[in-house]
Amino acid sequence: MSVFGKAKFGGNKRTWFKLKDGDSTFRILPPMGDAAKDGRWSAYYKIHYGYKNSSGQMRTFESPEVRNRKTKMIEVQDAALDRINALKAQLDKAKEQKNEELIKKLLPLVGGKKSRFNLDSNHYMNVIDLQGNIGILKIRHRAKLALDAQIKKLRDAGIEPLDPETGRFFTFSRSGNGMDTVYQVSVYKEKITVKDVGEVERDYVHVITPDIARRCLVENQDGTFTYKEAGRLDSLFKRPTAEEVLRIVQEGEKAVDEIFDSKSGGVQDQDDSGLEGEDEVQETAPAVSAEASRLAAAAAQTTAPTSVATPETSVAATPAPAPQQAAPAPVPAPVKTAPPAAPKTTAQAVSEQTDEEFLRNLGL
Repeated sequence: MSVFGKAKFGGNKRTWFKLKDGDSTFRILPPMGDAAKDGRWSAYYKIHYGYKNSSGQMRTFESPEVRNRKTKMIEVQDAALDRINALKAQLDKAKEQKNEELIKKLLPLVGGKKSRFNLDSNHYMNVIDLQGNIGILKIRHRAKLALDAQIKKLRDAGIEPLDPETGRFFTFSRSGNGMDTVYQVSVYKEKITVKDVGEVERDYVHVITPDIARRCLVENQDGTFTYKEAGRLDSLFKRPTAEEVLRIVQEGEKAVDEIFDSKSGGVQDQDDSGLEGEDEVQETAPAVSAEASRLAAAAAQTTAPTSVATPETSVAATPAPAPQQAAPAPVPAPVKTAPPAAPKTTAQAVSEQTDEEFLRNLGL
């Protein structure tokens, strides 16, 4: 009996890929399972980050916002996006006023590359890399456009790059930061040595083997599919209702526990790869409510102690009885008291607040 076994990749846990600076190479897997009939091989999602359950575990979810493309009006509101917009408005005002303490408090929440609250928009697709790892890749819209252009070139040349038998790997090149981020996509080529010619390049053709197919998903006896290392693209993320998202914003961990962790079916896989990058301008909603746009400084300001006036009481107009003569009472020694503490400044009050207290004071 051999002491060696066959290598196994992954299991039912999914791997999430994102593009990093430099080159990343993936083969886009063909439409599969529930999406095979429609030929769907990618899906676009707007995903919220920043909300955790009572155990401190991140729970990402799809934005419930519905926007009418013709009228540009919002038909279904997203309270989590409203919070992001309101916090960004506070941050902009703090920058205008050069309120450094408030800026320091707001940046970890919104507006920075690693801020807590983000709405991340990406295209998602099942892929396999050159090392044989299967997972879900997310890319920005500009990267998707570059990929579509390369796919069209191959199809125009009679090559189907997503076909199980004639698949191609694509190399994604990313450079720059923010709005200056540049994406380029090229067909990955392998180098071979040809006799009497030397080293040449050719497209690396990839075939979906039965083993790779089983690692992606399996078909059940009733015709449904169980997804393993690949994901079902039309339901990658939880999509709470607008009312549930409002609860998540207002109630925090309690609502996250009830909405995501207490429902039947268990917890859905979580994208743990982090944000793809800050290369797109955040889509903002129309004007936020007046309560949400209150100044943070005013919300966090502490009030100085004030004297309390006691109401006057009505007494009868009768002469007071003459006081009786009594021995003089001993005079107590003066008690030393500490001077009253100086009231905290607005900056001190803001800096000492937890994120949750800070958000409550902002009405967010």
